[in-house]
Amino acid sequence: MIRKSILVVEDDEVVRTMIRDFLEKEYTVIDASRCSEAVSKISYHHIDLALIDYALPDGDGFELLKFIRQTNTQLPVIMITAYGTEIVAIRALRIGATDYIKKPMRLSYLKKRISELLTGLTHEEDFELEYVESRKDFILDSIAFYIEEHFMEDFTLNKVAGRVGMNKFNFCRLFKERFGQGFISYLNCVRIKNAAELLKSHNLNITEIAYFVGYKSFTQFERIFKRMYGIPPREYRKQINENL
Repeated sequence: MIRKSILVVEDDEVVRTMIRDFLEKEYTVIDASRCSEAVSKISYHHIDLALIDYALPDGDGFELLKFIRQTNTQLPVIMITAYGTEIVAIRALRIGATDYIKKPMRLSYLKKRISELLTGLTHEEDFELEYVESRKDFILDSIAFYIEEHFMEDFTLNKVAGRVGMNKFNFCRLFKERFGQGFISYLNCVRIKNAAELLKSHNLNITEIAYFVGYKSFTQFERIFKRMYGIPPREYRKQINENL
């Protein structure tokens, strides 16, 4: 299946990176930080949907939206903005925006709306609030989503904190305030939860599972698994098989 292409136009580098990372598993993401850069990329790439920030360094999103509508009247365009006034929303829709979302938005909501606009299908899911309270919460939630999707990769605290423009001490404090547990603890929970699912199958041996979910040491994996589940992974697999 050919992947759909999403154009993300956002001048905040951290926010742009978070959106790109979140969407890249399912879509081809082409990003830009300015109107002029976006115009150039639209000219050279096939785009299936555009996500445009209202406030850009060399103009506003309305100018880019007008350019898109002059060349493609059918392209779905979502306007995102921190200026959540009714006037801005009405103007965006009158110029030709398909949808309008106030920042900071929940990435899960954004992904749902993108899917609906590209497929024409409405997802019958539980109602979820569209927004988060602040840019900080948006970034922290984005990191949590990133961990869920990339838990098997080599994470370091310094690398993740630097990715969102924070020092590791502030990042750790804010992450714990948001999720009630530290970054390393959260990452271990995600990895071990996925390991427990893999242990239900015999396709991989336990050492392979340990490395697959991101641990470089089997001893470390076994120790953390036993701390969370109360038994070693080998015993966990045995009990699962006995209950089948």
